[in-house]
Amino acid sequence: MKMPAPKSSDKLGRNEPCPCNSGKKYKACCAEADVAVKQAKSSDIDSLVRNARLAISQGDFDSAERWFRQVLAIKPNHAEALAGIGQKLCWQRKRRGGLTYLRQAARQVEKECAKSRDIGQLLELSGQLQHWGDLETALKLAQLAVRLVPQSPVAQNTLAMCFSRINRVDEALRASHKACQLLPDDPGCNTLLAILDARQGRWDEACLRLTKITEQQHEPALIGRAYLELATILDKQQQYEAAFTMLNQAAALHQILPEVSKANKDHIFDSIAKNKAGFDKALLTRWSAQELQGDGLPVPSFLFGFLRSGTTLTEQVLAAHPELFTSDENELIFELTQELAKISGVEGNIPEALRACGAVEVRHLRRFYWQRVEEEYGKVALSKRFIDKVALNSIDAGFISVIFPEANILFALRDPRDVCLSCFMQPFTASPATVNLLSWQGVARQYSAVMDLWLYLREIIQPRYLELRYEDTVSDFEATYRRVFDLLNVDWRPEVTEFHQRAHGRYIHTPSFAAVSQPLYNSAVARWRRYESHFDTILPELNRFIEVFGYDQS
Repeated sequence: MKMPAPKSSDKLGRNEPCPCNSGKKYKACCAEADVAVKQAKSSDIDSLVRNARLAISQGDFDSAERWFRQVLAIKPNHAEALAGIGQKLCWQRKRRGGLTYLRQAARQVEKECAKSRDIGQLLELSGQLQHWGDLETALKLAQLAVRLVPQSPVAQNTLAMCFSRINRVDEALRASHKACQLLPDDPGCNTLLAILDARQGRWDEACLRLTKITEQQHEPALIGRAYLELATILDKQQQYEAAFTMLNQAAALHQILPEVSKANKDHIFDSIAKNKAGFDKALLTRWSAQELQGDGLPVPSFLFGFLRSGTTLTEQVLAAHPELFTSDENELIFELTQELAKISGVEGNIPEALRACGAVEVRHLRRFYWQRVEEEYGKVALSKRFIDKVALNSIDAGFISVIFPEANILFALRDPRDVCLSCFMQPFTASPATVNLLSWQGVARQYSAVMDLWLYLREIIQPRYLELRYEDTVSDFEATYRRVFDLLNVDWRPEVTEFHQRAHGRYIHTPSFAAVSQPLYNSAVARWRRYESHFDTILPELNRFIEVFGYDQS
């Protein structure tokens, strides 16, 4: 039965006494009650945010997420809570979900900062979004920060970094110049401007900026980066001995950094040794493709090799094909090894963990992989041929081969001497996978270990594979990629020759982001010859691979 609407005489007038017996007028009493509720909620939110911040400072990110979710239950558009959950999910390798929260935070921060003109949150969030690869939203926030406070050097430098990472160099230069005008002695701003100047061929100006950094009292990491960029410019100016001197200066500074000196440099070699010893033919052929393919899952393809061997170039070419979907660097296989350890109860030894599993567990791992692909890249990744590109997945080639015996593998090759030289010239952040690449001898040792594992595995793995030489790509692009597309079972498409046009305006995770935005060039082929006298100390590590892969030994 529908209740009748109250008569006007039933409604309390604004100036009538409130029935709560407070003695106040009804309107005033209600207004005070609303304020009290809002104050109580604000107090609750402040307390919850403090708890979340404390949990973060203690490294308890699960508790921080719980506190932030309680904040959102009260205030769904709370920017710090949204950003906190987004960051946590991204670090948990749930990047797609994490970016959803970070973008929600960005929309809220835009509204708040437009009123307050406090750009701190804008810039912090822009940096987070840059880190996780959403350059479109990061750029939008940086542009707003510059509009609100054009005299902020941090805002201008953040804008310059965004433009630089998507290869919009002219716009990056304008912002970078403004940052350096506002903060003329800052090493970070000056290094970025020098890099941009060098990309435009203004080498003398770039060298002056970088040399000034090396002559001042700055942190070793900043001076080391300046030496690396100087080496790159001197190389372009054909001053090869001076360039190698700069590389050695950078390497010496890298070795005294706490994150390098305290790192376990043997970790990667221990992993490789366990994989080589554990992946015998019996394990690598334990499950056949026919046995496992009954699960109806797609056939994956993997692109790996060694760092600086052309994997990013190959990924960009493949991404230009309409029937292929390529990932940039990701942690899907690492997550799969973590899931293996969880279900097998064996940690730190992948071959032994696989031996503890049966077909049921392997099928679970296959489903887990494709579930994570869909979570990270969406259903579109499953509707095309998915190419998983991570250069150093070569270390896990045996694991990949057991789980996906039907897979296709593209193994990127390049002259070992050019690989080592290129790695030595890169500003790698120290990690278990890269810490050895910060020294000349370390680069050669790691290259030797990774390629020795591949030579062992390629003779006994089940997946079809193709070794793709960088030099062949440069000398005969179409013939080379026709072989690649044959392996992937797709037709040749002429539009892939324009791959470099896609890179303009697109975020690319690896250090090759600038190089792959250009047409193919051959100046990186046999680059090592310019530094030939410096290879005597590492050739014993490389000679075997130079010969096996068919490179000129003269």
